[in-house]
Amino acid sequence: MIVRAGTGWQYALADLSLILFLATASALSQTGGKTKVAPPPPPIAAATESEPVAVWSTGSEAPPLRTWLGQFGQDPRLEVRVIVRYVGDTRLAALAQAVQLAESGGPRARHARILVEPGDRAGASVALVYSSETAASGGGSRSGTMIAG
Repeated sequence: MIVRAGTGWQYALADLSLILFLATASALSQTGGKTKVAPPPPPIAAATESEPVAVWSTGSEAPPLRTWLGQFGQDPRLEVRVIVRYVGDTRLAALAQAVQLAESGGPRARHARILVEPGDRAGASVALVYSSETAASGGGSRSGTMIAG
């Protein structure tokens, strides 16, 4: 460091900054040119399970699914879940029924989660649940269940 009489503290600070820059450049050159790889993004939060807000099932007095979803499914945080249970070797028929239900739900059911599983008795239902990544990361939930049909 060169100290000159009457030149002020700016020159001393500039000399120290230059020394720090050269030391840092020297240390980086000795790393062999390795660049740091960014860590992988965190895993997607699993969807939380919650109690259904409303449940629709087939029946003689049940409204059409599209109409029912129009009445209850206005909140964009609600997920439409189509659940079809089958008995025996009727798995393919249950899959077709689940897809048909999702299509009959209209635009609200376009991104429905479809669950087809074996059960003690065959049947289908559609539920509205808070079950999204947004809800998993702290979104609110309602209590209570409305059952239609």
